[in-house]
Amino acid sequence: MNEDFINHARLAIKAGRRCAFATVVESTVKGTPRKAGAKMIVFDDGSTHGTIGGGRNEKDVIARCLEAITQNETRLMTYDYFGRKGESVCGGQIRVFIEPVKQARKFILVGAGHIALPLSLIVKSLDYQLTIIDSRRAFANPQRMPWADKILVGKPAAQLKKCRIDGRTDIMIVTHGNEHDYEALQAVIGAPEIGYLGCISSQAKRVKFFRRLREDGVAEKYLKRISIPAGLDIGAQTPAEIAVSIAAELIRRNNPDATGTDKFRTKD
Repeated sequence: MNEDFINHARLAIKAGRRCAFATVVESTVKGTPRKAGAKMIVFDDGSTHGTIGGGRNEKDVIARCLEAITQNETRLMTYDYFGRKGESVCGGQIRVFIEPVKQARKFILVGAGHIALPLSLIVKSLDYQLTIIDSRRAFANPQRMPWADKILVGKPAAQLKKCRIDGRTDIMIVTHGNEHDYEALQAVIGAPEIGYLGCISSQAKRVKFFRRLREDGVAEKYLKRISIPAGLDIGAQTPAEIAVSIAAELIRRNNPDATGTDKFRTKD
């Protein structure tokens, strides 16, 4: 793959756009407009860079790429050029491999205390882009957490509003105070799209938070987003064990097909 294609994909990802590569992996010796190795990038708005030969087959490949981007699935397509009904007349056949570019998931860790420290290490080992938010500079700093991609110091709710949140953004709220937790939860619960949303909590705190959120007018469909208390019930006691339980729940939620669990299921 030449550097030009890599740069176009990199710029798209940096701008928050999604894309897919379409590569001719097999072709007959004669008749096809492009041979094995020809590539095209299809962006999520339907625009393209490069070509695999043009015409009706390329149009279909663009449509399949857009499906692959949405469904996050690879696919292998075969196209004939034998002049039969609905086919081009060049002669020959190509096979096109379609591969969506998977963007790294983002993890926003609201809080940089005792649980956040081991959790941030686990999250980075899972290849997340990690943002840490805390109002305490003594906790949220590059010396203490050098593996963080971004550190935001300030009131959690205010800093969260600066972050771009989408369906590939997972958030864990574990601040040093219940009121900070509530304000952070309030700031993100109504986001149009969001991934995992967890909050450190006891059962009593859960009841109190849900009552307050309902009183503040938060709809039930948004309350169902919250994993509270966060983490799988594995008897965790220490900060490191609690971090493992949260990471385990995060992994299970993001891999529903592998575990047989409902991706959107929350605690009763």
